[in-house]
Amino acid sequence: MSADSPSDRPDRELANGETRTVVSAAARGDGDAGRGDTDEATPDRVEVADLRRENARLRQRYEALRRGRYRQTATALAALGVAGLLGGAVFPPVRETLVVLGAIGLFAAAVTRYLSPERFIPVGVGSSVFGAHASNHAAVVDELGLQDTMVYVPDAGRDAVRLFVPEHRGYALPDAEALRDTFVVSDDELARGVAFNPSGGGLFDEFERSLDGPLGDDPETLARQATDALVELFELAETATAETDAADGRLTVRVEDCRFGSAETFDTPVASFVAVAVAHGLDAPVVAEVAAGEEMDFAVTCRWDVEDDKIESPASAASEAESEAEESVTGETEAEDAEAEAEADERR
Repeated sequence: MSADSPSDRPDRELANGETRTVVSAAARGDGDAGRGDTDEATPDRVEVADLRRENARLRQRYEALRRGRYRQTATALAALGVAGLLGGAVFPPVRETLVVLGAIGLFAAAVTRYLSPERFIPVGVGSSVFGAHASNHAAVVDELGLQDTMVYVPDAGRDAVRLFVPEHRGYALPDAEALRDTFVVSDDELARGVAFNPSGGGLFDEFERSLDGPLGDDPETLARQATDALVELFELAETATAETDAADGRLTVRVEDCRFGSAETFDTPVASFVAVAVAHGLDAPVVAEVAAGEEMDFAVTCRWDVEDDKIESPASAASEAESEAEESVTGETEAEDAEAEAEADERR
């Protein structure tokens, strides 16, 4: 029969109903399971969102407190300035002194009020940013198959220093114009390589602006100025001690507790700054070598070609003076002997 019998229809409806019931139950089970996972993840997301809002609120609170302290300081200085000027009007015997103090107070209040405080970047943030650039430069040097020699060459035309990494071990220095390109490709095969702006260039500019006098032009003065800047000005290291040998064309700086970069970092800022300072001061190309140590973080050794008419060590000068004195004494003795022989011949 094509028509369904009434006895078979309830069975089919029951079967269909059971099927629908099972499917619905399974679907509800999956939905409950998904909601269960979401419910488990929701507290973590809520907690992260709360922490972010709390962190933002604390930052705003800190900024508001800092601005408030500066405003309070400016107000106090302005009050002192006004009091000084009023005191000058009331007390004529000390008028000049009080007027000067009042002017200083008002000027300091204006500077404190309108000049925002300097913002400092944590060392970790600066180190991570510089590390990316250093790794990129190191990758370029490695993929091009260049040497591990770093030559800091002064460019008198631009009053700057370029870092030259040669292609060959027995390299030749390219001219200043060629060094201004990143990829140095010259007719002389030995003068090929890459050139970068050293990481110590900006540090040297800040250092030069902070100098009370001129930059040193001898290794001893440059060593003292560079180590003082590393420790006192930039605070890149806890201690930095220098040793120089002008006759050999060598300057070594030993660094302890370096706070930025390491011996393995390409063009690490401490070594780069020392090399740039020496290259500027001596106006000569400087080869920098960085070696890790056991009792210190690392040692930076700068080498340059010695010119006898430009750099002369005290020891060599003393030896030359002694030799000249000996020659003069010998000459006087020979002259006396010759005179004695002449007199003896005349008597004969």
